[in-house]
Amino acid sequence: MSHDQPRRKKVQICSTSPGYPVYCPKCNSTHVLIFYDPRFTPRLQSKWDDLIDEKRILLENRWEKIKDENQWDKLEKGSEKPNWICKDCYDGGIVLEYPIDKKIAVEFKKCEKKFTEKSEPLYWDKCGEKITLKQIQKNSDIGDNSLALIAVTRQQYSTDDFARYREYIKNTLAKNTLYYGLWYNTDNGKVEYDILYSIENNLQEIQKHLNLHNQINNGVTQKMALVIDKNGKWDIQNNEKL
Repeated sequence: MSHDQPRRKKVQICSTSPGYPVYCPKCNSTHVLIFYDPRFTPRLQSKWDDLIDEKRILLENRWEKIKDENQWDKLEKGSEKPNWICKDCYDGGIVLEYPIDKKIAVEFKKCEKKFTEKSEPLYWDKCGEKITLKQIQKNSDIGDNSLALIAVTRQQYSTDDFARYREYIKNTLAKNTLYYGLWYNTDNGKVEYDILYSIENNLQEIQKHLNLHNQINNGVTQKMALVIDKNGKWDIQNNEKL
């Protein structure tokens, strides 16, 4: 007498490829697959796709941490996390967001240890990836023309207020360029943490923008702008009103 086997329901799992190496926290393999549970909220997938593209993710495999996150997901609607599995060691877990300010802070701390007044300024893009001045000029899509980098920060030595500065650049200045930088302040011998944006290299515009941000910096006016040519060479344009 034969018995019918129960039919298995096929479930389609949506996976994504980051396009850059993602390392398994257990075996350090790069054969990692990131995927979404079939019940994953569709509108959240685009958010996580952006975080993955911007390299702002961490792979978590510690059970206690995963359990805590899953309990939080049940309490907080719309807070699901993608999953991951390593195709080499078969370890797996969930994907967590790596806050950009934490990522930038880690990058800054690594570099400022050896940063002196003789050091060239260092820059990172909006994803927290190191970028050269030559690439910044190229990304601006202005051909061979030079551009100016203007900082909205002044005398900042932590990333605590970076979210406020980002919102200011986006909503008040209506600028879509954003960079993070390290600059040695020769006035006090400290390494400043900067958030910057780019504008055209025009003396009148530069002067205007150097004097725009007093209110967000407790009345302190910007001292200078950095003018960059197509080869990544830079020069300082001082604020003529100081």
